[in-house]
Amino acid sequence: MAIPSIQSAILLSFLVLFLGPNLQTAKLCSCSDDHKVGNCHSIERLALLDFKKGVEDPSNRISSWRLENEDCCKWHGVGCNNVTGYVEELDLNNIKDTTQATELSGGISPALAQLKHLKYLDLSHNAFGGIPNQFIGSVKELRYLDLSWNYFEGRISQQLGNLSHLHHLDLSYSRFSIQELQFLSHLTSLEYLGLSGSDLSETGESLQYINRLHSLSELHLSFCKLSSFPLMTNFTTTLSVLDLSFNNFGGFFFKAILNFTALQSLDLSATEIQGPIPKAIEQKTSLKTLRLGLNELTGPIPDVLANFTSLECLGLHNNHLEGPIPLSFGAFCKLKELSLARNNISGEITEFVNGLSLCRPNSLLEILDLGDTKLTGNIPYSIGNLKSLRRLYLYQTSMNGTIPKSLGQLSELEALDLSLNAWDGELTEDHFANLANLIVLYISFDEKPPKPLFFNLSSNWVCPFTKLFHLDLTNCQLGPLFPSWLRNLNQLGIIKLENVGISDKIPNWFPNLSLQTLDLSNNQIRGKVPLELRNGLKSTEMRMLNLRGNLFSGTIPLNINETMPNLGILSLSNNLIEGSIPSSICNLKRLTAISLSSNNLSGELPQECWKDLQSLDVIDLSNNHLSGKLPISIWSAPQLSILSVSKNGFSGNLPPNLKTLGPFRVIDLGENSFTGNLPMWMGKRLPQLEILRLRSNSFSGFIHEHHCLLHSLQILDLAHNGLSGPIPHCFGNFSGMATVDPTDPFSVYGSIEGIDLRKSSQEFGDQVNVWITKGIELEYNGTLAFLKCIDLSHNVFSGEIPTEITRLLGLSILNLSMNQLTGRIPEKIGSMQRLEVLDLSRNQLSGSIPPSISTLNSLNHLNLSNNNLSGRIPSGNQLQTLPDPSIYAGNPGLCGAPLKDCATHPDIHVLDHDEDKEDWLPFFISMSIGFVVGFWSVCGSLLLNKSWRYAFFRFIDDMTIIPVCVVVKARSFRLGRNRNAQHA
Repeated sequence: MAIPSIQSAILLSFLVLFLGPNLQTAKLCSCSDDHKVGNCHSIERLALLDFKKGVEDPSNRISSWRLENEDCCKWHGVGCNNVTGYVEELDLNNIKDTTQATELSGGISPALAQLKHLKYLDLSHNAFGGIPNQFIGSVKELRYLDLSWNYFEGRISQQLGNLSHLHHLDLSYSRFSIQELQFLSHLTSLEYLGLSGSDLSETGESLQYINRLHSLSELHLSFCKLSSFPLMTNFTTTLSVLDLSFNNFGGFFFKAILNFTALQSLDLSATEIQGPIPKAIEQKTSLKTLRLGLNELTGPIPDVLANFTSLECLGLHNNHLEGPIPLSFGAFCKLKELSLARNNISGEITEFVNGLSLCRPNSLLEILDLGDTKLTGNIPYSIGNLKSLRRLYLYQTSMNGTIPKSLGQLSELEALDLSLNAWDGELTEDHFANLANLIVLYISFDEKPPKPLFFNLSSNWVCPFTKLFHLDLTNCQLGPLFPSWLRNLNQLGIIKLENVGISDKIPNWFPNLSLQTLDLSNNQIRGKVPLELRNGLKSTEMRMLNLRGNLFSGTIPLNINETMPNLGILSLSNNLIEGSIPSSICNLKRLTAISLSSNNLSGELPQECWKDLQSLDVIDLSNNHLSGKLPISIWSAPQLSILSVSKNGFSGNLPPNLKTLGPFRVIDLGENSFTGNLPMWMGKRLPQLEILRLRSNSFSGFIHEHHCLLHSLQILDLAHNGLSGPIPHCFGNFSGMATVDPTDPFSVYGSIEGIDLRKSSQEFGDQVNVWITKGIELEYNGTLAFLKCIDLSHNVFSGEIPTEITRLLGLSILNLSMNQLTGRIPEKIGSMQRLEVLDLSRNQLSGSIPPSISTLNSLNHLNLSNNNLSGRIPSGNQLQTLPDPSIYAGNPGLCGAPLKDCATHPDIHVLDHDEDKEDWLPFFISMSIGFVVGFWSVCGSLLLNKSWRYAFFRFIDDMTIIPVCVVVKARSFRLGRNRNAQHA
């Protein structure tokens, strides 16, 4: 009987040892309200449902979290222990799809504190906005916590220090306020720490707590506003990944970092490292990732990198590196990413690509970015052997030649950018044969070359890249027919086919595409627009519609705000569109730019709605048949900086007072029928105005000193009005014209959401470039970057030309012709060395032409005709290139080349009477002053100083003896001669 007793004892011990904890748990559960359904505990299920109540879930990611689905362990993102049934994992990260349409948002319920056994929590890449401290401090079993990429506010909870079992903590870009890091002192098991995107500039000495994390293997502190960092010595043998990018270190600790023996990934991008790549880097041949982009590195890529045979990622972009790509890079068969973009790298890529193509079984290269460099040559055929390539960027280099068909063999390719090069030849179906994964295709040119790249694709070709989203083929040749291969590209969101030679109608299938951006500008596309596109463009995603420079006709639909409610840019200029501008335009609340110029639009503008367009930056309605008064509300649009309504039939006065006024930089009201005085606000409240063009209207009155407050002004065009009075002396205050920097007044157009508004500005520039000279229109052919000008011609200005105008040293054009100006041409006119056009004709100017005018070395057009000028025409220098006598005609008193010679025409006086008096007057005045000063300097001294006076008169007495002696001597000499003559 003893043996069974022993067996029973052993069995009992086994049960107590191994089942005791579970029996205790079962006992506790039986004594509480908690019960299990499947593997899920009810108290945890209710906690998760309470969490769901406070969460916005636009994409129904947690729709499986329902009360009727009792087993919470089967809910999306929930993981339970198979034995205990407790929730140990909650993974709701949105990293696969970071769009706002799938982000979870709201606050985090404190009920989650019931998840006592939670070990893994990932809420990253969402939009959560609050997290309770009691929750953070209570889930003490957590090993993994990722709250990155959220919208949390307030200070970071120091109760994080209670999570002593944490191995992984990522708070990157979570928007927590972190002012000290003491909580890290308790996280001794931490292996991964991510604080990127957190402002750590105020943490001070508490940064030392990072140095105490002895087990740390990954440290991410990118974008932390750090200018210094404590010397890291406690994890030199454990740290394998270090990211300190986008801080202001200056590279001073570079050598210290290289002491980390386990380091495999180093990111020091944008840390202000200067000079050559440090030679000390040669010690880290075990590195797999090295990122030094966005610094100030210079010189060639060092040969020591040839020893980095384990390198998988090398980022040296955005530096000043030069020289060729090292041949050794062709042997980097493990390399997955290489970025040398935006450097001065030169030479060809043939040997580098050929080297990689020899890797066996294949090169692992996935990303190759060599854009914006000085590379030359062509793309080698061997590029097709880089089978792993997903992204290939060769934009904006000096490469040329034909594009090889082998590109079509890169079946993994997702992005291809060959823009802004000198490619020629054609692209065929073979070039795209296996590009089924292509999402981005850029093969655009800055301007159309003489022999544009031709897409030789058959009309029945079925395009393989059905995933394509972004297509830009600007200035290639696709036409004349509309490319039918676009038909099955249902994923397209952005199409840019500017100037591709299409002279066709929009096909019926085209409206089936749902687009964000459509640019078909500068073609010859016909048909009614947007009527034919109305159904297809009925997309809440449409942001930009650019159909400029085509042959579209019809009217703008009344319901445009319904078909494209989120439209940001609308450009229909240079078409045949007619009718009026509907008031529904003002319901496009996201509109930033509208250009309807050079059409047949008529009628009046909507009156009261413009001020409600909070984002509107550009309005260009020029060259139409619009009429009526300009709406007062248009001046109050809060962001409006460019307003061009020239070449229309607008009339009436400008408002004398405005409560609110937009931040205008360009105002062009030229060639309308506006009347009245120039309002005071046009000077007082427009400090940023750069272009003011009011020519060819009926404005009257004076230019007031308030208008001289336009210190940023670079173009002032008031020609062809009825303005009178003197030209204010304060014109010299236009500091924007006084500088000679090559600032571009058309830079105000800039670029908005992908549309180059500078191209649209060419239409506006064509109007600005015409200046009235010599009674005809003269087109200015200079460089717009230097265009600074004043045109006051065809008005009734009187008085003299203010000498202060010669302070405007950056002025390119000065046109004061056809006024009633008198007096002389300013003597310092020669100081305006940037002047290319000077027109003072048809005034009443007199006197001589200042000699300094011959020093205007940039002058290519001069007109001084029909004045009262006289004297000799200055010669030499630039004036020799202007031999046309008509530029001096109508000045009878002028002589010299190219008019008749002064010497052979005595009837022409070099200096007329008035000029003679004016020239001698300063001499007489100075002589008079000199005589008075000299006389009283001598006489005053004699009157005041007695000894000087006696000495002076004694000297005078002595001087009178000299002529007496001379006379006596002369008389004696004469008498002596007479005696001698008598004796003889």
